[in-house]
Amino acid sequence: MVLSADEALAAVCRDRGNIAALIATAETLHRADERETAIALLRAGLALAPDNALLLRALSGFLAAAGRADEAEPLARAAAARAPEQAEYQLHHAHVLFACGRPAAAEAPLLAALAHMPGNAAAWSMLASCNEHRGQFERALAAAREAAKCAPENLDHALQYAALLNARACHGDALAVLTQAATHTPDDPRLARALSGVHEMLGNLPAAFAAAERACALAPTLPDYQAHRAALAARLGVVVAQAPPGWAPPASPPRQPPPPRPPAPLGARLAERGRIIWALALREMRTRHSRALLGYLWAVAEPISHLLTLGIMFAYVNHAPPPLGDSLFEFYCSGLLPYLLFAHVADEVMHARNSAGALLLLPGLRTTDIMAARIFLRFMTEIAVAALVFGAFGLAGYRTLPAAPLTALLAFAALALLGAGVGAVNLVLVNYFHGWETLFNAVIRLLYFASGIYYTPLTMPDQVRAVLVWNPVLQGVELFRSGFYPAYTPVWLALPYLFSWVGGALVLGLGLEFGLRRRLRPVS
Repeated sequence: MVLSADEALAAVCRDRGNIAALIATAETLHRADERETAIALLRAGLALAPDNALLLRALSGFLAAAGRADEAEPLARAAAARAPEQAEYQLHHAHVLFACGRPAAAEAPLLAALAHMPGNAAAWSMLASCNEHRGQFERALAAAREAAKCAPENLDHALQYAALLNARACHGDALAVLTQAATHTPDDPRLARALSGVHEMLGNLPAAFAAAERACALAPTLPDYQAHRAALAARLGVVVAQAPPGWAPPASPPRQPPPPRPPAPLGARLAERGRIIWALALREMRTRHSRALLGYLWAVAEPISHLLTLGIMFAYVNHAPPPLGDSLFEFYCSGLLPYLLFAHVADEVMHARNSAGALLLLPGLRTTDIMAARIFLRFMTEIAVAALVFGAFGLAGYRTLPAAPLTALLAFAALALLGAGVGAVNLVLVNYFHGWETLFNAVIRLLYFASGIYYTPLTMPDQVRAVLVWNPVLQGVELFRSGFYPAYTPVWLALPYLFSWVGGALVLGLGLEFGLRRRLRPVS
């Protein structure tokens, strides 16, 4: 039984769980052509439950169906934000943005939708349209190919893919796509017309005329098809049935270019980029750890096992008092944790491009987005490892929190950014020098022993210390220890020097990636 509008509103007032009944009532009104009443009912329900994603989605859909896409878009965006795991909400938001004439802005919700349903042909087709609109034809081809692969029975996707191939002068490939589509929809006049155009471009006029004849037979009332057949007949010298006297195809109005849209505000662009990076980070967690969040626990357990193995081994081998604090294990961990953060971030960023695979074919997705997602995920992983390790210290009666938490966090951030800059430089270099990765791994192993993990420069001879303090990773480790141990203030710690390395590495790495982006080897 469907409730009346007043009954549905009263039910929601009594219990917010009755939203589904209110939406069902609105749908009944909509089918009865009482669209404004249905929209008003949903607006009233939204006033009672403003954060309900299902209600936001329903109202957005009704407004979009009424041709009021500009009103529907904020609601679609809010619904997608409140239910980011609902791929259909993301796809609806993208549809509304297309209806608003903003295809470029549809990239973020489409990426989020494909992260949850990579086999959705409609989403791939929309991504192809986005890329074509932006002039990114190679990415448009890749997205259109995925759409045609996901839904081979849908002629629209095959026609889109073939049109993009024709635009790149790949007429033979376009003919193969359309021939394959004919096995699913042989009697569609659009397919015959497209085949005629491809044959004409290939110079096979008899085949083009035969396909044009079939298109006219399947759709005899379309003047464009008749005009195309007549033009081919004139070139071949073939006589065809003439149109009635005085008949001429209706003139189409000149196509006006859409007015330029003002650029989106900086805050909106940053928020969109943040959503892309967040979606990439979630994808990274799922795809790298058996597609389950539980598998991500191994990403935390692996560095902890590293710490336990080396820490226990050195604690048993070395019976001397620790250089700082009351525990050798604690001292080793305070050096190893920041070093591992630098090494892991550098490795993650160095392999960001090659690990992305076909993701980089998606419109609007940059290598820097994948780098940022990996940096964020690795940084949060190492923070979780540090919290678990030092929490275990607290249970064992040792120091749990750094004496200066902000200083320790600053050291972590500096080493993460240093690793990001070094990794970005390596990302470019490994594309030109195949042996660079092996060489860098050797440098990382050298830094393992030159970064003050198992000693402090205070215990080194003056000549050795004078060389070691030029290592920026050692500077970051010493900054972390100065925040961890209350009385430790190393005189050789030079923050301007450390931050100069951080800034220089980031500027060099990101500058190389941006400047040489189009010259890097294609991803596999």
